[in-house]
This record gives sequence, C-alpha cells and structure tokens, in this order.
Amino acid sequence: MILNEFIKETDKNQIITTLLKHYNVGSVKMKYKSMKDFAHFDVDRGELQMSTRYKKIKDSQIKEFLITIIHEIYHAMDAKRYGWRKFKDMYEMEMNLLVGDGKDPYKDNKYEIAAEEFGQKMWKYWYNKFKKQNLL
Repeated sequence: MILNEFIKETDKNQIITTLLKHYNVGSVKMKYKSMKDFAHFDVDRGELQMSTRYKKIKDSQIKEFLITIIHEIYHAMDAKRYGWRKFKDMYEMEMNLLVGDGKDPYKDNKYEIAAEEFGQKMWKYWYNKFKKQNLL
C-alpha cells in the first residue's frame, strides 16, 4: 500500500468519525463490506457499512462521497430518534404503500427524500470544514 493511500484512508475514517460524533450517532458501528455504493446504513445491525472499493476517494468523487455519508448518517439519526425497530417498520410501511400505488419504493420514499435533501444541503459545509483541516 502506498503511503499516500494510507493517509487518505485515515483521513476518510476521521471524516466519518467526525460526522458520526457531530450528529450524535457515535454509537453507530462502522463495518467495511464489498458493495458498489460508498456506504449504506443497516438499521437492523446499527451499522454504517462502508465500501471496500473506495480505499482512496478521488477529487471527482468527494461531493458524492460526502452526500452519501451524510445521507446514511441521516438514516442513523432517524433510527435513533424513533428507535431502530419503529424506524424500520415506518420505512418498510412507506415502501409497501409506494409499491401499492405503483411508485418507486426508493426514489419516492419520504425517508430517502429527506435523507438526500439533508445530504445535499450539508455536503458543502462539511467540504469546506474538512478542506480547512487538510482532510480533503
């Protein structure tokens, strides 16, 4: 492993840890898993699952990376707010209602829409903050 990649991996972990602490979901476990997306929040396990495909985040991927992480942290915040079991039931009920109405259970899901809006709203703030800290 090249030293520069190691530093970037360390910076990436520091970014995620900072975000988890800031949004008061520091108890969420991080796990690395093979997947195509940057991250996924597994409500059943209380895990923020990080992709093993992205050891180093390219400059062209930073915006998408931050939006995704913040989006998934928003789901963790919902799980904490409602309780993981209740949040999971609410989320699945929303999906089932959308399927019954012939809509997309993911793109039209109010929990996904809220998480995406939060990620889109907050990424620039965190980008500037992490840039000043030389993490990006």
